[in-house]
This record gives sequence, structure tokens and C-alpha cells, in this order.
Amino acid sequence: MPEITEYPPGSPSWADLLCKDGQAGKDFYTALFGWEYVDHPAGPDMVYTMYTHNGQAACASAEAGPGQENLPPHWSVYVTVDDLEATVERAKAAGGAVVAEPFDVFDAGRMAIIQDKEGAFLRLWHPGAHAGAGTMYEPGALCWFELATTDPESATDFYQQTLGVEIKQDENVQEFPYWVMWAGGSMVGGIIQIGEDWGPVPPNWGVYFGVNDVDATAEQAKTLGGGIILEPRDLMDFARFAVLQDAEGAVFTVIRMNEWSA
Repeated sequence: MPEITEYPPGSPSWADLLCKDGQAGKDFYTALFGWEYVDHPAGPDMVYTMYTHNGQAACASAEAGPGQENLPPHWSVYVTVDDLEATVERAKAAGGAVVAEPFDVFDAGRMAIIQDKEGAFLRLWHPGAHAGAGTMYEPGALCWFELATTDPESATDFYQQTLGVEIKQDENVQEFPYWVMWAGGSMVGGIIQIGEDWGPVPPNWGVYFGVNDVDATAEQAKTLGGGIILEPRDLMDFARFAVLQDAEGAVFTVIRMNEWSA
């Protein structure tokens, strides 16, 4: 697949992992997905690890730094915006909170962190030298981004106002209500309501990674010290997926689209 060099405003474009033990995170994900990685200095005693898939930037991880010691390991989602300051102001006007005002990330770009009305965190990204993932939508790469929320109607209103995207319910999904976010004429993310049977799951943005064999990947995650939260299952007639956690408890989903060849 050709390298992705830009993303339409409103599109999720990057994800990174906050982990307690940076080397443990690198060991787990490189073994699971076959990634390679390069460590980049990111401040005093801080390292930002960039993972690559087939030579293209795939995602990243970082060890918890000062002030982050009590945060659980988790994946964070970044959405590209064309005007960072204006997007932050729209988030405030829509009822959200700003966790981190806009700031520079070296020459890579500028970012801010917001929180929607239900409490889910999202990172806003205005690209400089770093546009985002160089590859997506294939085995070994990010494939989908999904907001799990307690109030899909409220979330729809918030993100339409803040990001300028279109969100509408997907009538093709019969098993449960599902909403799809559109930007630049493409489907770029989904919204699902947190079920009562999920347990104490807070509203959050989650990531999906493509794989060739969901069942084998789930078993390998267990072998590497991770676990299976939702056993592999078919999603209608077009995909198979499983919800997993890594060796430190960070949650992610793996998916195989039936259109992919093994």
C-alpha cells in the first residue's frame, strides 16, 4: 500500500501507548505484530518509541513520565485538525474540557488534549513533519478507531460540533446500534454504547489493529503475558475480531477483514 502522507481534517491519524515498562511494551507488540522500532529522545529521561510496519510509521509507545505514574496503561487516539486553536475553542463551546492547551511537539506538529462530555480523552493533532501513520487498513497496521461511550447522542453532537465531521447510525449493523464518523468522504471511526455487561468501563477511544488470523493472534497474546477480554467472533459476514489486553493491561482490538487474503 502506498505511504499515507496526509489525512483529512477530522480523521484519526495516529495512536500511541502509555505503558509502565517501556521495554515490556516493545517486547509484547513487536512479538505480536512483527513490528520494528526506533527509540527517540523526548526530554529528560524520556523516550518515544516509534513502531514501523513494512518500513512505514505505524504507531508509538512511551513509558509513563512525571505526573503519569498513576495512569493505567492505555492506547490514545489522535485526530488530525486543520486549525488546532479553533478546534479547541469549539470543544469548549460544545461542553468539553481542555486537558492540555495547544503546544508544540518539536517539529513534528502541534497538539492539544480534550475530554468530551462523557469523559473520553482525545488528542488533537495539527501536523508538521509528522502527518501520522504512514500505513493503515491492512494486517499489521491500525485499521479502525472507536469511541465507547455512555451517551452516543451526546457524543455525536459533541464531535460533529468540535471536529466538523458527519456522524450517522449504520443501518447495516443489526446486532446493536452503531454510529459511523465520516471525514473527507470516508468512514474514519465508529461510536458504540457501553453495555451494562461490560463492567466498569469508562468512556474511551480505542484502537483496532489488522491481523491475518484473529484466533492465532489472541492465543499468542496470552503466550506473551496478555489476555483475551472478548473471545474471537465473527462480525456479521465481513470480519472476525477479538478484544485483547497486553501484558500490562492496555486494551486493544484485533480484526481480520474477510476481503484480505491470508
